[in-house]
This record gives sequence, C-alpha cells and structure tokens, in this order.
Amino acid sequence: MCKANGESQIPHLESQLPPTVSPGEKRNSGDEILVWLPSPMGDAILCTPALRAIRKHFKSCKISFFATPVVRSVLSPCSFNDKWLDQKQKNPFAVAKELKKHKFKQAILFKNTFVSALAVFLAGIPSRIGYAREGRGFLLTDKLYPPKLPPRRFAWLKRSSGGKFKPVSAIDSYLAIASWLGCDTADRDLELLIEAQDEQQLCNKLPQVSNLDGPLVVLVPGGAYGPSKCWDSVRFAQTADWLITNCNATIVISVGPERLEKQIAKEICTSSNHKLINLAEIPISLGELKALFSIADLVISNDTGPRHIGIALERKVITLFGPNNPAWTDTGYENEIQIIGNVPCSPCDKPICKKSGHPCMQTITVEMVCEAAKELLENNLQKAKILSQQEFIETSNLSLRLCSGQASSEAKESFFIDSDYKTAFSKSGLTSIDEVFSFDAAENLTKSNLARFRTRLQFAINSPQRPSSTKVFMKRYDRPPVLVQLRNWLSQHNRRSCALCELEAANKLTTAGINTPKVISYGEQWGTLFETRSFIITEKIPEAESLERKLPDCFHNPTTTENLKLRRNFIVQSATFIKKFHETNYRHRDLYLSHIFYSDTGKFYLIDLARVFGPIVLRRRFQIKDIAQVYYSAPGKHFSKTDRLRFYMAYTGQSKLTKKDKIFIRKVINKAERMAQHDIKHGRIAPFAS
Repeated sequence: MCKANGESQIPHLESQLPPTVSPGEKRNSGDEILVWLPSPMGDAILCTPALRAIRKHFKSCKISFFATPVVRSVLSPCSFNDKWLDQKQKNPFAVAKELKKHKFKQAILFKNTFVSALAVFLAGIPSRIGYAREGRGFLLTDKLYPPKLPPRRFAWLKRSSGGKFKPVSAIDSYLAIASWLGCDTADRDLELLIEAQDEQQLCNKLPQVSNLDGPLVVLVPGGAYGPSKCWDSVRFAQTADWLITNCNATIVISVGPERLEKQIAKEICTSSNHKLINLAEIPISLGELKALFSIADLVISNDTGPRHIGIALERKVITLFGPNNPAWTDTGYENEIQIIGNVPCSPCDKPICKKSGHPCMQTITVEMVCEAAKELLENNLQKAKILSQQEFIETSNLSLRLCSGQASSEAKESFFIDSDYKTAFSKSGLTSIDEVFSFDAAENLTKSNLARFRTRLQFAINSPQRPSSTKVFMKRYDRPPVLVQLRNWLSQHNRRSCALCELEAANKLTTAGINTPKVISYGEQWGTLFETRSFIITEKIPEAESLERKLPDCFHNPTTTENLKLRRNFIVQSATFIKKFHETNYRHRDLYLSHIFYSDTGKFYLIDLARVFGPIVLRRRFQIKDIAQVYYSAPGKHFSKTDRLRFYMAYTGQSKLTKKDKIFIRKVINKAERMAQHDIKHGRIAPFAS
C-alpha cells in the first residue's frame, strides 16, 4: 500500500511527504505516538481497521488514544493502544498544554478539524499527519488530500474553492493514513470487544432478553446527526408489530439520552399494538449496549452510530439511508441490507429536511423493511442494496458517435432504461431513440382525436419480475408544436420535453405516496432550443382497471348491509386518494374515472400524467374543475346524492358543512352541468345523470 520512496498507492488520495522516507519508518522503539480519534461514535468504530493496522506496525511504540468519554466507552476494552487520554477540553491551548507533558514524537490525526491540528502544532509534536482540509494544511508536516468532485459550472461566481469532497468510505480514508505510515491495510473489518461484567449487568437489567423463543430485534430510530436521518416513528412501530406477529420477535428500542430521542421511543411504543422494551425507560451503559447488540438476531437502524456496533459485532443489520450517501460509511459487510431513499433531492447531506413530507425517508416503506428482515432472519439474502425508487441507466447516441470518432451535428439525445429491463429492451431492438420511433411491432392505440405529433402503442416485453411477458405502453412525441412546448414549460415552471413532463410528475407523485404506472424507459432529443422528439414507456398496472370500465363488485351485487359498508369504505378511500393528490399542489386536466384505476389489491392509481400540472395561480379554480370531473363521470345509477356528499366530507375531512363548503359544492355541480350540456348537444347522456 505504500512505496519505499513515499508515493501513495491509495488511488484516490494525494499526499505531500518527504520523498526519501515514509513517516512510519522514522519511529524508534519506545517512541510515543498520539492518535487523536474522531468524536462521533460511528466514526470512531470505522477507525478500528486503521487502529488495528497501526498497532501491528508499531508494536514497540507506546500508543495513546486521545478521545471523548463516549468514544472511549464504545472502543473499550481495546487492544490497539497502551493508554487513554480523555479529551476534557476543547480549547486548543489547554489541550496543547496537556499534550506537551507526554513528549509525543508523532501525532496521527483521525479528527479532521482545524483545532486538532492547531493543538498538536502548539504542543510541539515533531511529526503531525492528517488530511489537509479545513484550512489546516500548514499546521501538518505530513499531508493527505481527500479527493474532490469536479467543481460545478460557474462555481467561481460563488467564490467556490473547488468541488465538494468525493464520497469515499471513512474506513478507506482512515486506512489511507495508516497506509502512508507503512502499515498493512488489507483488513477492513470493524472490531469491538465486550467486557464480561457488561454482559452480566445486561442480564440483571434486562432478564427478558434471555432464553427467547423467537429472534431478538433491536430498533435504532434516532440519530445524532439530525432529524433528516430519522425514519417515521409510526413505521418503526408497524415494523415491530409485523416482526412480533410473523416472527415471534422480542423488540428492543435503543435510543440516546437526549429528550428528542426519548420522545421518538415513546411515540413508537404508543403506536405499536404490542409491548416493546424501551431503553429510554431502562438506561444502560454503552458497554451494556454492546452486550445487547452482541446477542441480537437483527438490528434495524437509521444511518447512525449504533449501526456500526451491529456490524462490528457481526450481527445482521438493516440500515435506512435518506439524506446521506451510503458511500461515506460503506463497510462491505456481507450481512447488511441497505435500504436507500434515492429520491431526486437526495443525498443532500442536510441535518434538517427542507422539503415537504421528508421524501427520502418517506419512500422507504414498511413492506421494504419487513421483506429485508425476513430475508436476513431466514438466511436468504437477495440484495445487499434496496432502492426505494427505480435506478435508470443511460445511453447517449451522441456520446457513442463521438467516442467512435464520427463527427456529428445531430441533436443531442439521451435514452434511459430501468436497469432491470436492459436485456429485454436489447432483445427487442429498443436501444436508441431512432429505434423507438421506427418501432412498429405493437398495437396502435392512437385515437382520431389525438394530436398528430402524439402516438400511443401497446406491446409485450419480457418482465424481470415475472416468468411471463408483461404489457407496456409507449407514448411518442414527434416534433411537438412550439406553442405546446411553451405551455408545458409554463405549467412545469421549467424547460422540459413532453415525456419528461410526465416522468417528473410520476416521480413527485410516487414520492408523495400516489400510485402511478411504473416508468421503465424514457428518452428525449433536443434541437438548439426546442424538443424534437421524446418518448416514455410504462408498465401496465397489474390486475387493475379504470373505474369507468369497472367498479368494485359491491356496486353490482345485491344491496346488503355488508355491500353498503364496502361501498361507503370505497367512497371514503377514493376521496382520500384525490385529497392526497391535491395536497401535492398538482391538478389533473382530465380527472375523470377513466383516469383513476383500482386494483384487485385495493390500491388506487392515477394515469395519463401528461395532463398533470402544478398551477401557480387559480389553484382553487382547477380544484373545482377536478372535483367536477369526478362528479360528472361517477354514474348516477351507482352513486346517489348521499354518496356524493359522503365523498366530499371525506375529501375535506369534516363532519359538518360550512357556508364555504356549500359554495364550493354548488360550483362543482354547476361545472358538471355545463359539461352535461355539451353532451346533450351531441346526443349523449352525462354519466352522473344516467
């Protein structure tokens, strides 16, 4: 890992050291080395592979760890050092005064702060190695430079000093320092030890975790980083209930001593239908917490420090990622499943979410976590990473032509495919926009009243989820008129192709919990300013039909007490679905029952997302229009006036109509009647009047 002449073998790090000797070769027997550990508990655990490597390399040296009491507690007992120095003060001058007493020959800084570098500089330690960041490079004798991403365009306008740090596992960042010291860094495994007395104390405090019939599961619902990393308390409770019901599990909730974390634990216990063990009510030490983790069959954790305790103790672990990139803390641990909320705004690395609804963590469902738990408990791990949203791969025809040395003046075009469908699309010959627009091995669904620039096709393709093929729908937009494009840009508040308007709506609605058809491919081709062609391909909604074609059986079967109950429940569910859609601030230009699908599993879906838009003004007007279209398309023979009122009450969440509500309802009815007059002119009867 380290050449004799001092050239680093770590490919992603640069360093500046004397060219003739590495700092690891300067140490003599009996020399004292200071290792300053990072403060976060999780980071300290991620240090352990580097600490182990340093201990093995400097066998004859005296190694002292400088750390906070929390870090000392979690790493103790430890075989990697000879002495502990407690970090009691933050003042660099006071710290330097304390460190001077020990006459250290070398300081290894795993803590990446300016204060740590200043303190060891003031302490007069001759050799000081660490990362040149936070403006502290001039205080170090031996520097490593973490890799950075390329700076964004026009970053100079913001006086940016360069790109952001490239996501690299903390394990590898710490090992790079050990490597530069000449250590063998092949072993990346985390390591923690447990005191026998802590195991005994745990048994005394929590006798209910011994001799269990089912698995012991530890939930870690907090996070010192901030609330943006926290999964919803109700979902933790639902997961706990599922594990108890289906696996006979014993659930322990592990939280920190902070008031907010105690509140989270209380919310989980209140929301659960079963008795859970709440460590906020039974305080245990960090040593006892390690002992608890060591006997756990499964740990389900936010992206926070205790997750690393589970990995270091070789437990089965599920980690929920939202605002932070998993690459920062990647361990390569074989018994961990990472569930990642890969929404468009993540990773943002912000401690507090500024988006409504906390989308990254909200897209992680209880079903995802329970399925992962089942796989681990049954020793049937399928995927190490589960994405809450699809992963698309991109191919660019222009890039391919340029790479082959063929100059081209053609428009820029890109083609995206769901990674699971890559092989199926290749076999069907759908690998470029040209092939998509020349594809004709499909059923043409284009209607006479459809604009000439639009075509709709239906065909079958091999499904990665099922042994048989599945039906998919393709929408193609070929040279849409400029006025159409300008209208789309205005409604989307950005320059978007026709297909991308639909895709963006699908992404935002899915993130908000609105079911939509699954997009499996899309692409676009642009001229200088305007779109020339675009397309989008979606899966057929499984086992579902539009409400215009088919209502649930309870509307057709005899009027019994049970069927009436089912009808009312359906009306409430449909109103709740449309309310949730409107809460996204989106509206639908054609919110008829023909565009609302209902599946055999009881789920509602919204289709024709090309008609979805987010009005900046006149939202109330478009809301009335949407409800009027639902009212208009609901057949009178199945929906009475009482049913329609029940729908509205569920939509508003009220038990009594106000004057404002009555005005709204009158506007809805008036709009529906104007629509009916249009039908009468053409010899048709409006559905609600049937």
